[in-house]
Amino acid sequence: MKNNTGHGCGCNDHKACPPMPPSDQVKSRSTGCDVDTFLIGGTEETVVLADVVVETLVEADIHLPTFASDIKNIRKNVHLTQCKATPDFSDPFRVKLFVEGYVHKNIQFVDGGSCVRDFSVNVPFRCFEFVDVINPVAFPFEDPFSSKNSGNLEIREISKDGMSADRCNFGSITFEVNNEPIKCKLLASFVDQWDILSDFDNWGRFNKITEKMNVQLFLKLSQKQQVAEPSPNGPASAGSMVERFKKITRRR
Repeated sequence: MKNNTGHGCGCNDHKACPPMPPSDQVKSRSTGCDVDTFLIGGTEETVVLADVVVETLVEADIHLPTFASDIKNIRKNVHLTQCKATPDFSDPFRVKLFVEGYVHKNIQFVDGGSCVRDFSVNVPFRCFEFVDVINPVAFPFEDPFSSKNSGNLEIREISKDGMSADRCNFGSITFEVNNEPIKCKLLASFVDQWDILSDFDNWGRFNKITEKMNVQLFLKLSQKQQVAEPSPNGPASAGSMVERFKKITRRR
């Protein structure tokens, strides 16, 4: 028998979602399937929700490895470590945007002599904010704002003495909604920077730079959505999969 009660996932990548733990498999009995079509025709397309400009102010103190007499050049590149948008279930035209990253700087400076040296440093930034989108976030069952996206409803029969629930006779209703994620892509970036030199020695050299930056990010938010075409048979019937799902979730 497999041991499926362990606490760890055995995964070295702590950022990735680990695989399911090993499980036993039992014999089962089942009947045929009842198939019902709930959407006829249509295409699955990538829909742009909005093009967004994110702006944040960043201040950082950079200490050079040696004293410098002059800054020759500072090259900057923006890298995102997180760009995640999640739905706001109170409004389909608004999302919650989580952005984190850093500005990679390569600083070329003249040391105490006549040599030009390089020094690289990362300046982190983060920004969490609500964002209004032009096109609404879509869900596979049309109306997620009046019900939960997942849940479990436990059902029990009353015991023979009528004083409690029968712990050996029970059931449940479980549902999960698999929503398409909102994609976030960095289109461009803009860094407006001001440098202040300090910590001078007796020869007028410095080893500290205080940087004040305005970081602007140009992002594209998109989502894969089902675009329905008009059906020659009219709208979906009341016995469709969508209606069945709504009836279950309304009981929640």
